[in-house]
Amino acid sequence: MVNFANSPKHSAIQSPGAARVKLRRLAQLMRVLSAAYAAWVLWRIVSWWTDADLVKQGMGHYLKLDLSGLAASQRMTAMGLDLLVWLLLLVAVVYCWKLLACLLKDKGFTETAAHNLMQCAWWALACQTFSVLSRPLHTWFLTWHLPAAEQVFRWRFAASDLQGVLLCLALLMFAYLFSWVLEVAEENRGFV
Repeated sequence: MVNFANSPKHSAIQSPGAARVKLRRLAQLMRVLSAAYAAWVLWRIVSWWTDADLVKQGMGHYLKLDLSGLAASQRMTAMGLDLLVWLLLLVAVVYCWKLLACLLKDKGFTETAAHNLMQCAWWALACQTFSVLSRPLHTWFLTWHLPAAEQVFRWRFAASDLQGVLLCLALLMFAYLFSWVLEVAEENRGFV
């Protein structure tokens, strides 16, 4: 039977310096991954919407319509919607980078870091929300050349959309939690 009272404590508890090193490594990794994600999403948007045959075939199959008469302006309008969503993502990534810069400067978690986390969460939530809400417009833009009876205004919601919303709400919750903790710490300093 394991005796938890005598088990060694986690190394981060024994050495605050080790936790700081791990935090810096994770912050750098998060910077690389967030920038790579933004670049990957941009590449996916541009490569999808600029391939006319792929859009006609893929969206035609999804909508169960013949989109052979699809004009380039329709595809570019739909791509414009996706680029607006991507701009919201880019703003969220910029605030993520600002947060990580605060954590890398050995200042600890400050009001500025909490503000940047909150802004990152709000912009990411706006990105996710606009992405989901703009989907019917995509289908309408791609079918506006068809007779009115065949035009489609289709909305879809995937499990990954719910995961994105949950992640954004968790970030927002942590931002408010950290802001509250900073307020309590400031009040406690006032008593001392």
